[in-house]
Parts: sequence; structure tokens; C-alpha cells
Amino acid sequence: MHRLCLLLATLLTLASLPGHAAGLRFSLVQTAETKTLDAFTVEGGSWMQTAVANHMAVLIEHHAATLLFDTSLGRQVDSQFESEMPWYDKPLLQYGEVRPVRDQLEPDGVRVDRILLSHAHWDHASGLADFPEVPVWAPYAEIEFSQVAAPPAVLPSQFRHGVKWVPYDFLPNPFMGFEESLDLFGDGSLVLVPLSGHTPGSVGLFITLEDGRRFFFSGDASWRLEGFTGPREKFWISRNMVDNDRDATRAVLGQVHELIEQNPSLTVVPAHDARAQQHLAVYPNWTR
Repeated sequence: MHRLCLLLATLLTLASLPGHAAGLRFSLVQTAETKTLDAFTVEGGSWMQTAVANHMAVLIEHHAATLLFDTSLGRQVDSQFESEMPWYDKPLLQYGEVRPVRDQLEPDGVRVDRILLSHAHWDHASGLADFPEVPVWAPYAEIEFSQVAAPPAVLPSQFRHGVKWVPYDFLPNPFMGFEESLDLFGDGSLVLVPLSGHTPGSVGLFITLEDGRRFFFSGDASWRLEGFTGPREKFWISRNMVDNDRDATRAVLGQVHELIEQNPSLTVVPAHDARAQQHLAVYPNWTR
């Protein structure tokens, strides 16, 4: 009887809490795209077909704050890329015409309150310099990585403006099969999880809308959804170039593979997979 009363009290308390996820919405902000051989993006890919790789950030409007998950390619990316990217890596890392995130948001008066980095690689952090006033949230391991890593992974010029780092640790709170997580607003709508492997402090972001639809933005753990559904690694040249820890990255691929198997309604969104992103709204439109 005591347990039943305790359960009822808990349910009543939860029911009385405000709907913090009410009105939550997100939008992909595409800054560029490029075409590459399918084979370069995933192990076992076709040498006869091309794949479209998007460069994008995720704009999120929560009632408590407006956030960016990554900044993608910024206003200074051409000079960053030209001066610091090794010449032998440039052909594989080329990108198309750039429309920086800030250039797209400013005309609409959108103010970003915080930036969350999936990881510190050059194509995800290029736009940090366009938002020098905005706090940047990242795990301690990723902040350290940004300060010691070298091209082609990290371009040091992208951090020289003086990033307003907000370091964080994950809590021992299981979420969606992950042993640790960080619930950004305590309402379950935006939850970060560790994806260490591609870089030491890579993270993924779960977005859960008011109607229960859930999306998992997985950064660059895999460039393609097929990397998780296989699971399959990146092409060997690509993974040797960009994956910091191969064994840890393979473990993440297996973990997300199981996540997909156990949650068929979950939408997993790798950062560069144009095909996986095609049904999501692109700014100025919204998924809500």
C-alpha cells in the first residue's frame, strides 16, 4: 500500500510539472555541400556512385534558450582552410559555396544563447569565430583536444579569438542505452551523451519533441547512416585521417547499431549524410 501511494504521488508530481518541451523546434542550417565518391564515405561503398555530403549546424529553439549544435563552415573558412590545411589533404576535404550560419540568422534577428559542439574538427568549429560572444559547451576532453590537435583534424586559427568555453562532465544517469548523459534543461527534451572515439570528447544529442518523436544527432561517429545500420566503418583512408581512436569509434558504431535495432522509430542523423537529412526541415523552416 505504501508503494502504491508513493507511485501515485510521484505520478501526480510529474503531471503537475510544466511542459518544458512545449513548442520545442529545430532546423538544419546548411552552410555548404559537396559531392564525393560513395566509397570514400563508408567501408564497402561504391566506386561508381557519388554521395552528397552536407555541412550543417542544428538550430534549436527551447523555451529557455536558443542553441546551436555545431557551427559548421563560417565566414573565415576559406582563409582558415587555405592557410592551415595541408596541401595533400585539401583535395579530399573540399567543400562547395558557403553560406555561414550567422549570415543566415542575422537578417531574422535570431540570437544564439549557447553553442554545443559535437566535436572540435575544423568543419564543425569553423563558425565559432562568428559567434565570439556566445558560450561554447564541450566536455573537458574535447576542449583539451582542440588545444593540442593539429591539421587536418583541427585548425588552430578557429579558436584564437578566445572561445568562451563552458566545460562539462556527464552524469551517471542512463539514457537510451548510454550509461551517462547530460539533460540540458532537466525535461528530457535535449540530452547529450558521450560518443568518444572519433575525437576524445565527441558527443551526440537527442532531441525529443512534444509529441514524442525523437531524433539523435550523432556528429561524425559515422558519416553515413549505413555506418550504423551495417555497422560499417569509414573507408580506411578516411578513418585513418579523421578517427582519433579506431577501437572506440567501432564500439560507438556497435552501440548506435543496437540503439537503432531496439528503437525503430528513432531518427538517427549523421552530421554529413544528406540522404538521412532530406526529410528534416532546413532553415528557415522548422521541424516541430
